[in-house]
Amino acid sequence: MGTVNYDGPLVVGIDGSQASIRALRWALREARVRAASVYAIMVWQSHAVLAGPGPLTMHPELAPHHAREQRWRDLTSIVRTCLGGESAPEVHAELLEGHPAEVLADRSMKAAMLVLGDQRHGRVADVVLGSTALRCIHKARCPVLIVPTGMDIGDIDEEAAENPGLDPVLG
Repeated sequence: MGTVNYDGPLVVGIDGSQASIRALRWALREARVRAASVYAIMVWQSHAVLAGPGPLTMHPELAPHHAREQRWRDLTSIVRTCLGGESAPEVHAELLEGHPAEVLADRSMKAAMLVLGDQRHGRVADVVLGSTALRCIHKARCPVLIVPTGMDIGDIDEEAAENPGLDPVLG
C-alpha cells in the first residue's frame, strides 16, 4: 500500500445520495480541523446507446453531454449546500468519467483519507454493502472512512467541545 499522506486532501465520493451528502459534511468538518482541502468527486458513466437519430430526437436528455451537464449541476449544488456559505476549507468539485471504484481508488493515491457514505438499508443491502464502497475499501491507497447511516454530524462537534484532545476519527 505504501505510505499514507496524512497531510493530503480528503477525497469524498459523491453520488447524490443522502449518504454521500452526509460523507461530504463529515469531510468538510474534518478538513476544517486538519486545515486540509477537500475533493468532492462525482463519477459518471455514459451508458448511451443510440441507434440512429430517433432516440436522441425523442429524448434529448439521454445525450451524454446533457447527462454530464446535469451531473455537474447536481455536484456543484451539493457542494454549495454542504458548505452553507462558509469559505473554509478549500473545496474542489470534480466530475470524472469512469467506473466509480476505479476512479476513487486512483484519486486516493495522494489523499489523507477517502470518505464515503454508508447506504445500507437492511440485511439484504448489508450483503451488497454498496459494491463501490466495498471495492474502494480493497483498492484505495489511503485509509477509507465509511460514514454510517444515522450518524448525526452535529454529534462530532459536541464531542470535540467536551473533549478538546479527542481525535474525531480515532477517539
